This record gives sequence, C-alpha cells and structure tokens, in this order.
Amino acid sequence: MIAVLIVGVTFYYFIGSEMMPLADTGQAVGFMEMEPGTSYRGTEDAVKRLETIIAKHPEVEKASIEIGAESMFETWSPFFTGYQMPQVSGAALMLTFSDKDQRKKTIFDVMDAIHREAYLTVPGLRRLQIKEMGSDVMATAAAPIHVNIYGPDLDVLERLGREVESAALKMPELFQPSRTWSMGLPDYRIKVNPQRAQELGLSPESISQQAYYALRGGLTSEFYRLPNLRQNTILLRYDEADRQTDQDLENLYLTASGGTQVPLKSVATIERHEAPTAIEHDGLRRVMGVTGYYRIGNLPSMDVVMNLVANAYGGNKKLGIEPINFPPGYGMEMRGDMTQMMDSFRRLMNGLFLALGLMYLVLVIQFRGFLQPLQMIASLPLELAGVFIALWLASQAFSTVSILGIIVLTGMDITTAVLIIDLIMKYRDRGIPRDEAILRACPDRLRPILMTVGITLVVMLPIAFAPKTGLDAYQPLAMAVVGGLLMGTILSLFDIPIMHTYVDDFTKWVNKVFLGRDWTWPVAEERDE
Repeated sequence: MIAVLIVGVTFYYFIGSEMMPLADTGQAVGFMEMEPGTSYRGTEDAVKRLETIIAKHPEVEKASIEIGAESMFETWSPFFTGYQMPQVSGAALMLTFSDKDQRKKTIFDVMDAIHREAYLTVPGLRRLQIKEMGSDVMATAAAPIHVNIYGPDLDVLERLGREVESAALKMPELFQPSRTWSMGLPDYRIKVNPQRAQELGLSPESISQQAYYALRGGLTSEFYRLPNLRQNTILLRYDEADRQTDQDLENLYLTASGGTQVPLKSVATIERHEAPTAIEHDGLRRVMGVTGYYRIGNLPSMDVVMNLVANAYGGNKKLGIEPINFPPGYGMEMRGDMTQMMDSFRRLMNGLFLALGLMYLVLVIQFRGFLQPLQMIASLPLELAGVFIALWLASQAFSTVSILGIIVLTGMDITTAVLIIDLIMKYRDRGIPRDEAILRACPDRLRPILMTVGITLVVMLPIAFAPKTGLDAYQPLAMAVVGGLLMGTILSLFDIPIMHTYVDDFTKWVNKVFLGRDWTWPVAEERDE
C-alpha cells in the first residue's frame, strides 16, 4: 500500500496546476483595440470587418458589440473589472454560442479562429482578446496568464513589453498574447511662459481650462428649466475644421483679463509627444501587463506563466527566444491565475487541515482514546493516489475544484473507517478475539460501504466523463471523487483492519515497556456464542 501511495502521489508532478478549469459555458467576452490615434470612424469600420468574420461561424448565435468610450460612471470596461477606462478606439463584445452538445467545435476553437482571421484581415488592429465566460468567480479576471513588467519610465516599459509579447507569440502553449497598453497616443504639452502670462492676467490653470474646453467641449449652463420637459443639452466647442492641426492649437484664442483675445502661441509653446493609451499601477509602481490564455489539452495556466517568465529571463533557443535585458529597477512579476491560485490553495489546505483536526477530536471522544482515531486518519492519504492517477488519465490539472473533491473524499473515507472500526470494537467489547473480530466485522460492513460508494459513483460519473454545458469546470472535482473513491475504498478495506492490528500491538508494547504490565482489550459484555 505504501508503494501504491508513492506511485500515485508521483503523478501529481505530471498533471500541473491551475486556478479553475476551463469551461465551455457557451458565452464569451472580448475587447478589441485599434492602434493609438485611430478615429471613431476607423474603429467602426474595423468592427464591421470583425462582425463579418464572426458571422462566418454558425456556432455563434448572438453577438453584441459596443464601440467607443463611456463615462467613468458606466459599468462598461475592457475587462469588466475597472482595470482601464474605455477608449474611442476600442470596442467590447459579447458572444453567445449554441449548446456545446449541438456543435462540433468548442468555444475555444471558434474564439481562436476569429482571433487569427481578424489579425490577418483587419488593418490597424492592436489588440483582440476573446475570453470564455467561465462558471467560476474568477471569470471576470483580466486573463489567466498575466505578468506585470514594472519600472519607472513608460518608454522603457513599452520596449520591454514588446519584447515579452514577442516571446509570448513564439510559445505554442500560450494563446492570444497581448499588451494591456501601448505608447503612440497623440499628446500635446503646453509650456506656459510665466512672465508673458502674468502680463496678460492669465494663469497656467486658466490657460489649460480654456484650451481643454475649446478642443474637447463643455456643456452650456442652464439658467431656466421648463417644468415637466426634458431639455436638450448643448455641447459647445470649436468647429472640427478649427481643431485638427498643430497650427489650429497654436492659434487658439484665449480670453485674458479685461476681455482681451490673444492666441495661445503668444503665451506658451506647444510640443508634440506620444502618450500611453493607459497608465497602470501595481503596488504604487508603473507597470505594463502582458496577458494571454491557455487551452484544454495543453499545459495548464501555472505551467504556462512559469514558462513565459523563464523564457523572458533566460531565453529559449528551441523556440528562437532571446533573453530580455531588464535594466536596473525593472523586472517582471506573475499575476493572474498564479497569484490567485496560490492564495486559494493556501486557504483550502488550511481549511482541510482544520477539518481533519476537528474530526480527530470528535473521533477521540467517540472511541475513548487518542490511538484508535489515528488508524482512521492514517487511511486518508491513500485516496490521494486515486485522485492524482485519475486526473492524469483524464488529462486534467490539479485545481481548486480538485481540492474540493479531496475534501469530499475525506468525509467519505472517514465514514468508511468509522463503520469498520466501530463494529470491530463492538465485537471486541463482547470478548471476541481481535483477529476473529476483524474477520467478522469487515464482511458485515462491506455492503453499506459499497452501497454508499456506488450511489456516489452513479452521481459523479456523468459529470466526470460527459458534463453538460457549464459543468465541465467541475469535471476535475467529479474525476477526483471517482478516482479517490475507487482507489481509497479498495485500499481502505485492507488498510483499516491492518492499521487496527498495528495500533493494538503498539498499545500492548507501550503498556509493557513503559508501564510494566500486560494490557488486554477491556471486555464490556459477555460474548454471544
């Protein structure tokens, strides 16, 4: 049994780990972003091309696409988590697929096909990422594969981000890699001449406000409102023909004190720069994120993100990836599923150990001693062999739902042990010798144990091998329960009686060596012949 346990646990190193299993729920969300500076009309044309691509796939039943920017008070955002504000050159999409039992392609095949064709046919496309709407609480995360490149200078972050993205594109196990932002957004910096501005009675604040409202516009004041009538709001700004070039900005007229009109270039100089499409921070540090996805049948998320970090720092000659030189003060950290998974694993394992401790204390009270419950707790590791072997055979990774399956198995395995040990102790209380009590108790308890295991298998087998839409995220839970039950029950039927004899012999040895007496099982009632 020890050999079976060692072999079974060894399979853990071949299955990998992930936060939550991928699920074909029939819905997906995505975000499309054009190159910085793309107009709304250019974005609209790109979205129409994307709609044509989506329409080629009969598996997609509905598609909802939103274009452009909204205010900060809206609920819409690229990742639905408030990571970034929307942009004029961006669009969000939501796709609804037919039931997975009615189509030949999976949701992942369709999403990747749309992604590939869009990058080949849509000009000016900077980023397109489509993500399944999973059935777990992490479905709203930016991406399961997520690394943050940190450092103080935005231009250096842009360069490092491009190099990491280039490395990610060469990794066959990483899908749809992209950067969360990029440089290139047209930006004008106005440097005010303090002396000249003071002569005209202008401050840098008043100059910036007038320039902002002239170009971006402002809502007119409402001095009178008619009752029970919704009035139109007027946006007032320069005509489009007067706000297109650098010269238009320089010739922008400012109102000085006394109502004097002066051009902007008379009090300030204008410099053109490139700005990032978004500025992200993580732990008070400026960062650029490189995100991506993994797929069923490939490496799980934990292995993919570790490979990405290893390839970025050390390179990979086989894939043609050169090591990236991170200047002092710059580096890369893992986010996404990796950090969430480690935190979730820690909490679940703490809960499991706490539950085992409480169960042990309950068994101590029930069986009137500290040694007898040990034989039941000692049988729990045997189920892990079945769990890891079953996950390996099903090509599934170890995840949070797998741990939930182990927690379920723990309760069932303790029940099996209690049923057998309780009857053995009752027989011995009646004066039946130990070996005879074991031989009589095990067959008597075999039927209820097999009935409990059989009912559980009947419920779990459909989820383990043929889950319906949305339930495939919990397939590893069912597979862990099935494998753990089959292996754990078979081994427990041998292990529990053997452990009882070991505990009994150990009790006799302790009494003889340390207490100097021969110990026998206390008989509470007469034996029935």
